[in-house]
Amino acid sequence: MRITLIGYGRMGQAVERVAQARGHTVVGVIRRETPPEERLTLAQQAEVLIDFSHATAVPHHIELALTTQRPLVIGTTGWDSQREQYAQRVREAGGAVLYAPNFSIAVQVFLEQAVALAARLLQLEGWDLAIEEIHHRAKADAPSGTARALAQRLQQTLGKAWSAHLPEQGRLPEDQFHVSAVRVGHEFGTHRLLLDGPYDFIELTHRAKNREGFAYGAVRASEWLRGRKGFFAFNEVLNEILSTGRID
Repeated sequence: MRITLIGYGRMGQAVERVAQARGHTVVGVIRRETPPEERLTLAQQAEVLIDFSHATAVPHHIELALTTQRPLVIGTTGWDSQREQYAQRVREAGGAVLYAPNFSIAVQVFLEQAVALAARLLQLEGWDLAIEEIHHRAKADAPSGTARALAQRLQQTLGKAWSAHLPEQGRLPEDQFHVSAVRVGHEFGTHRLLLDGPYDFIELTHRAKNREGFAYGAVRASEWLRGRKGFFAFNEVLNEILSTGRID
Protein backbone atom coordinates (compact mmCIF):
# COMPACT_ATOMS: atom_id res chain seq x y z
CA MET A 1 0.00 0.00 0.00
CA ARG A 2 1.27 3.47 -0.88
CA ILE A 3 0.96 5.96 1.98
CA THR A 4 1.37 9.72 2.11
CA LEU A 5 1.97 11.09 5.59
CA ILE A 6 0.55 14.42 6.67
CA GLY A 7 2.92 15.73 9.30
CA TYR A 8 6.32 14.27 10.05
CA GLY A 9 6.86 14.77 13.75
CA ARG A 10 7.54 11.95 16.17
CA MET A 11 4.22 10.27 15.43
CA GLY A 12 4.60 10.58 11.68
CA GLN A 13 8.03 8.99 11.88
CA ALA A 14 6.68 6.15 14.04
CA VAL A 15 3.92 5.53 11.47
CA GLU A 16 6.56 5.35 8.74
CA ARG A 17 8.54 2.71 10.67
CA VAL A 18 5.49 0.57 11.36
CA ALA A 19 4.15 0.93 7.80
CA GLN A 20 7.45 -0.15 6.29
CA ALA A 21 7.68 -3.10 8.70
CA ARG A 22 4.26 -4.22 7.42
CA GLY A 23 5.41 -4.04 3.79
CA HIS A 24 3.93 -0.66 2.86
CA THR A 25 5.66 2.26 1.15
CA VAL A 26 5.63 5.89 2.26
CA VAL A 27 5.60 7.76 -1.05
CA GLY A 28 5.66 11.28 0.37
CA VAL A 29 5.21 13.65 3.28
CA ILE A 30 2.97 16.72 3.36
CA ARG A 31 4.37 19.34 5.69
CA ARG A 32 3.09 22.72 6.83
CA GLU A 33 5.21 24.49 4.19
CA THR A 34 4.28 22.16 1.29
CA PRO A 35 2.73 24.22 -1.55
CA PRO A 36 -0.91 23.46 -2.55
CA GLU A 37 -0.04 21.98 -5.96
CA GLU A 38 2.56 19.66 -4.42
CA ARG A 39 0.03 18.59 -1.77
CA LEU A 40 -2.32 17.49 -4.54
CA THR A 41 0.42 15.54 -6.28
CA LEU A 42 1.55 13.80 -3.08
CA ALA A 43 -2.03 12.87 -2.22
CA GLN A 44 -2.72 11.51 -5.70
CA GLN A 45 0.39 9.32 -5.56
CA ALA A 46 -0.91 7.54 -2.46
CA GLU A 47 -3.58 4.94 -1.81
CA VAL A 48 -4.25 6.34 1.67
CA LEU A 49 -3.37 9.46 3.68
CA ILE A 50 -2.46 9.36 7.37
CA ASP A 51 -2.70 12.63 9.31
CA PHE A 52 -0.80 13.34 12.53
CA SER A 53 -0.43 17.10 12.15
CA HIS A 54 -2.28 19.95 13.88
CA ALA A 55 -5.94 20.44 14.76
CA THR A 56 -6.30 23.68 12.80
CA ALA A 57 -5.17 21.93 9.60
CA VAL A 58 -7.49 18.91 9.81
CA PRO A 59 -10.40 20.52 7.87
CA HIS A 60 -8.00 21.35 5.01
CA HIS A 61 -6.72 17.77 4.96
CA ILE A 62 -10.26 16.40 4.83
CA GLU A 63 -10.94 18.61 1.83
CA LEU A 64 -7.70 17.41 0.22
CA ALA A 65 -8.77 13.80 0.71
CA LEU A 66 -12.19 14.48 -0.79
CA THR A 67 -10.71 16.39 -3.75
CA THR A 68 -8.28 13.58 -4.57
CA GLN A 69 -10.72 10.79 -3.59
CA ARG A 70 -8.22 9.25 -1.21
CA PRO A 71 -9.11 7.63 2.12
CA LEU A 72 -7.84 9.54 5.14
CA VAL A 73 -6.90 8.28 8.62
CA ILE A 74 -6.78 11.05 11.24
CA GLY A 75 -4.91 10.73 14.53
CA THR A 76 -4.73 14.47 15.17
CA THR A 77 -6.76 15.61 18.20
CA GLY A 78 -8.20 18.93 19.33
CA TRP A 79 -10.82 19.44 16.58
CA ASP A 80 -13.77 17.67 18.24
CA SER A 81 -16.05 20.69 17.98
CA GLN A 82 -15.91 20.39 14.16
CA ARG A 83 -16.05 16.61 13.94
CA GLU A 84 -19.76 16.12 13.31
CA GLN A 85 -19.79 18.91 10.72
CA TYR A 86 -17.01 17.26 8.73
CA ALA A 87 -18.37 13.76 9.25
CA GLN A 88 -21.52 14.89 7.46
CA ARG A 89 -19.41 16.55 4.74
CA VAL A 90 -17.50 13.29 4.18
CA ARG A 91 -20.67 11.21 3.97
CA GLU A 92 -22.33 13.61 1.52
CA ALA A 93 -19.22 13.70 -0.69
CA GLY A 94 -18.80 9.92 -0.70
CA GLY A 95 -15.40 10.10 0.99
CA ALA A 96 -13.66 7.77 3.40
CA VAL A 97 -12.31 9.06 6.71
CA LEU A 98 -11.46 7.23 9.93
CA TYR A 99 -10.73 9.17 13.10
CA ALA A 100 -9.57 8.22 16.58
CA PRO A 101 -8.19 10.34 19.41
CA ASN A 102 -5.99 7.35 20.26
CA PHE A 103 -5.05 4.48 17.93
CA SER A 104 -3.76 2.17 20.65
CA ILE A 105 -5.68 -1.11 20.60
CA ALA A 106 -5.15 -1.50 24.35
CA VAL A 107 -6.54 2.00 24.99
CA GLN A 108 -9.74 1.14 23.13
CA VAL A 109 -10.20 -1.95 25.33
CA PHE A 110 -9.34 0.19 28.36
CA LEU A 111 -12.07 2.70 27.46
CA GLU A 112 -14.71 0.00 27.16
CA GLN A 113 -13.75 -1.66 30.44
CA ALA A 114 -13.44 1.65 32.29
CA VAL A 115 -16.95 2.71 31.31
CA ALA A 116 -18.42 -0.68 32.18
CA LEU A 117 -16.74 -0.73 35.60
CA ALA A 118 -17.79 2.83 36.44
CA ALA A 119 -21.37 2.18 35.34
CA ARG A 120 -21.65 -0.78 37.71
CA LEU A 121 -20.04 0.82 40.75
CA LEU A 122 -21.70 4.21 40.55
CA GLN A 123 -25.06 2.54 40.97
CA LEU A 124 -23.96 2.03 44.58
CA GLU A 125 -24.22 4.73 47.22
CA GLY A 126 -21.15 6.77 48.01
CA TRP A 127 -19.07 6.18 44.86
CA ASP A 128 -17.38 8.98 42.95
CA LEU A 129 -15.02 9.13 39.96
CA ALA A 130 -12.37 11.24 38.28
CA ILE A 131 -10.02 10.99 35.27
CA GLU A 132 -6.36 11.93 35.22
CA GLU A 133 -4.12 12.09 32.15
CA ILE A 134 -0.38 12.77 31.88
CA HIS A 135 1.47 13.71 28.68
CA HIS A 136 4.71 15.30 27.53
CA ARG A 137 5.20 19.05 27.64
CA ALA A 138 4.80 19.53 23.90
CA LYS A 139 1.25 18.16 23.70
CA ALA A 140 -0.96 20.87 22.27
CA ASP A 141 -4.41 19.99 23.66
CA ALA A 142 -5.58 19.45 27.23
CA PRO A 143 -7.31 17.35 28.35
CA SER A 144 -6.10 14.81 25.83
CA GLY A 145 -8.39 13.43 23.15
CA THR A 146 -8.40 10.06 24.92
CA ALA A 147 -9.38 11.61 28.26
CA ARG A 148 -12.17 13.53 26.51
CA ALA A 149 -13.38 10.36 24.80
CA LEU A 150 -13.52 8.53 28.13
CA ALA A 151 -15.22 11.49 29.83
CA GLN A 152 -17.83 11.77 27.08
CA ARG A 153 -18.61 8.04 27.25
CA LEU A 154 -18.97 8.24 31.02
CA GLN A 155 -21.17 11.31 30.72
CA GLN A 156 -23.47 9.53 28.27
CA THR A 157 -23.59 6.38 30.40
CA LEU A 158 -23.86 7.93 33.87
CA GLY A 159 -25.64 11.19 33.15
CA LYS A 160 -22.96 13.15 35.04
CA ALA A 161 -21.24 16.10 33.36
CA TRP A 162 -17.46 16.42 33.31
CA SER A 163 -15.31 19.46 33.88
CA ALA A 164 -11.64 20.14 33.21
CA HIS A 165 -11.68 23.09 35.62
CA LEU A 166 -12.20 23.25 39.36
CA PRO A 167 -14.18 26.18 40.76
CA GLU A 168 -12.00 28.99 42.05
CA GLN A 169 -14.34 29.22 45.01
CA GLY A 170 -16.55 26.54 46.41
CA ARG A 171 -16.61 22.84 45.68
CA LEU A 172 -17.09 20.71 42.58
CA PRO A 173 -20.85 20.21 42.05
CA GLU A 174 -22.19 16.77 42.92
CA ASP A 175 -23.45 16.22 39.38
CA GLN A 176 -19.95 16.70 37.85
CA PHE A 177 -16.72 14.73 37.79
CA HIS A 178 -13.26 16.14 37.29
CA VAL A 179 -10.85 15.52 34.37
CA SER A 180 -7.31 16.67 35.13
CA ALA A 181 -4.29 17.07 32.84
CA VAL A 182 -0.61 17.00 33.76
CA ARG A 183 2.19 18.03 31.36
CA VAL A 184 5.69 16.87 32.18
CA GLY A 185 8.87 15.88 30.38
CA HIS A 186 8.60 13.26 27.65
CA GLU A 187 5.69 11.14 28.94
CA PHE A 188 4.09 9.20 26.05
CA GLY A 189 0.67 9.08 27.66
CA THR A 190 -0.92 7.81 30.87
CA HIS A 191 -4.66 7.71 31.54
CA ARG A 192 -6.24 6.80 34.86
CA LEU A 193 -9.84 6.22 35.88
CA LEU A 194 -10.14 6.83 39.63
CA LEU A 195 -13.11 5.30 41.46
CA ASP A 196 -13.59 6.18 45.12
CA GLY A 197 -16.09 4.36 47.32
CA PRO A 198 -16.84 4.32 51.05
CA TYR A 199 -14.73 1.19 51.62
CA ASP A 200 -12.59 0.80 48.47
CA PHE A 201 -10.52 2.78 45.99
CA ILE A 202 -9.97 1.48 42.45
CA GLU A 203 -7.44 2.89 40.01
CA LEU A 204 -7.60 1.64 36.42
CA THR A 205 -4.53 2.75 34.44
CA HIS A 206 -3.28 2.58 30.88
CA ARG A 207 0.26 3.74 30.18
CA ALA A 208 1.82 3.84 26.72
CA LYS A 209 5.37 2.48 26.52
CA ASN A 210 6.19 4.11 23.17
CA ARG A 211 4.57 5.67 20.09
CA GLU A 212 4.69 2.48 18.04
CA GLY A 213 1.43 1.24 19.56
CA PHE A 214 -0.41 4.30 18.25
CA ALA A 215 1.33 4.01 14.89
CA TYR A 216 0.43 0.33 14.58
CA GLY A 217 -3.26 1.06 15.13
CA ALA A 218 -3.20 3.88 12.57
CA VAL A 219 -1.61 1.64 9.93
CA ARG A 220 -4.10 -1.16 10.64
CA ALA A 221 -6.88 1.41 10.30
CA SER A 222 -5.56 2.53 6.91
CA GLU A 223 -5.49 -1.07 5.71
CA TRP A 224 -9.10 -1.51 6.83
CA LEU A 225 -10.32 1.78 5.33
CA ARG A 226 -9.38 1.08 1.70
CA GLY A 227 -12.46 0.31 -0.38
CA ARG A 228 -14.92 1.70 2.18
CA LYS A 229 -16.97 4.90 2.13
CA GLY A 230 -18.10 6.89 5.13
CA PHE A 231 -16.87 8.44 8.36
CA PHE A 232 -15.67 5.76 10.79
CA ALA A 233 -14.41 5.35 14.33
CA PHE A 234 -11.53 3.12 15.37
CA ASN A 235 -13.73 0.74 17.37
CA GLU A 236 -15.03 -0.60 14.05
CA VAL A 237 -11.48 -1.63 13.15
CA LEU A 238 -10.83 -2.82 16.68
CA ASN A 239 -13.64 -5.35 16.61
CA GLU A 240 -12.22 -6.89 13.44
CA ILE A 241 -8.69 -7.06 14.85
CA LEU A 242 -9.82 -8.61 18.13
CA SER A 243 -12.07 -11.12 16.36
CA THR A 244 -9.05 -12.57 14.56
CA GLY A 245 -7.15 -13.05 17.80
CA ARG A 246 -4.01 -11.78 16.09
CA ILE A 247 -1.87 -8.67 16.25
CA ASP A 248 0.61 -9.22 13.43
